Amino acid sequence: MTERVSRVPPSAAANRRGLIAILAGMTFIGINVGLFHPLVALNLEARGVSTTFNGLIAAMPYIAAILTAPFLPRFVARLGLLGVLFLAGAIDVGAILLFTVFDNPWSWLLLRFILGIGMMFHWIGSEIWVNAAVSDAHRGKIVGLNGALFSAGMACGPLILGELGTAGSRPFLVSAGLVTLAMTPLLFAFGAAPIASHKRRGTLWASCLAAPTPMVATFVSGIVVLALFVQLPIYGLRSGLGETDAVRLLSALVIGGMVAPVPIGWLSDHVDRRRLLVACGVVILACALILPWAFASPPSLWLLLFVWGGAGAGLYTLGMVRLGQVFGPDQLSAATAAFIMITHMGSIAGPLLIGGGMDLWNPDGFVVATVAAAALFVAFGTYRLIAVPSRPAAP
Repeated sequence: MTERVSRVPPSAAANRRGLIAILAGMTFIGINVGLFHPLVALNLEARGVSTTFNGLIAAMPYIAAILTAPFLPRFVARLGLLGVLFLAGAIDVGAILLFTVFDNPWSWLLLRFILGIGMMFHWIGSEIWVNAAVSDAHRGKIVGLNGALFSAGMACGPLILGELGTAGSRPFLVSAGLVTLAMTPLLFAFGAAPIASHKRRGTLWASCLAAPTPMVATFVSGIVVLALFVQLPIYGLRSGLGETDAVRLLSALVIGGMVAPVPIGWLSDHVDRRRLLVACGVVILACALILPWAFASPPSLWLLLFVWGGAGAGLYTLGMVRLGQVFGPDQLSAATAAFIMITHMGSIAGPLLIGGGMDLWNPDGFVVATVAAAALFVAFGTYRLIAVPSRPAAP
């Protein structure tokens, strides 16, 4: 494929300007994600839509990401990173506004799929930009900051929705406004995008084979972290908690995932990143094993889930850092698209695996499934650590 974007790297000042624009935009995207997911779900619930169909609509962005991620590297090569991000914003704003026009649940199913494409383009484009724009010495802390800002924004989204309410078109208009705010800093990022060309031979599957440990890590992250947002309140109810207390357990996970990326990213700039990645898996494994006993002490339970959420965020953060360390600019688009696609696969597989475990062994199947997933990653990561020498950082 012919490269159609500039191959002249930005100056140091332009590079900083671009990074600031991406980080600011990611904060607003996080707010919108935290607002929009419950907005749609609560609207459908109020209309009497079945929980099964409601869940199917909620899964559409993940399905869209899995199906369309393989095409993202070609868009990056043709449009450049800045063009991809503006395209993502246009798709998102257009789809969100159409929610105020069509109120048929089947229309919303299609709109959620389209919105998932825009969200995926923005997510992958931003991650490529950050990884390509930083030196390896500072990669961990900047990638961690990007994740922390997204998580902080996501935590604010439900609070804003609580003030707006879910009725009428106003919350959808606010959602579209948040995406527009996320795009606004990009107006100051022209000439600041890093080079992220796409080597035609760099397929998604080849990227997985070249860096299997971070790919497995992000899949496991989907199982042992993202699935908890679906199954943890159910496990809490079946373990004797009231409904309010069971739902509040998620707050500890969210706070852990919001606080941990920056210190873990900073630490990864000073120690062996592969060892740190396996260490996060060990922490999750230990948390899963201790979980049944932690219910006897609410403070201990909250602390355990805080650590669990932080270690889970560490799997994603360190996996993304490793991609930037291993892959050069001509491979980073395909590698990042593969990474995000596998993240979404884990997000879909996790609730099914853990839910199936609870159906077979109630409620301890929750613990068995999470322990099994974490243990498999620790075993795989340890094997790779011993058997495969660490590769030098890509130029």
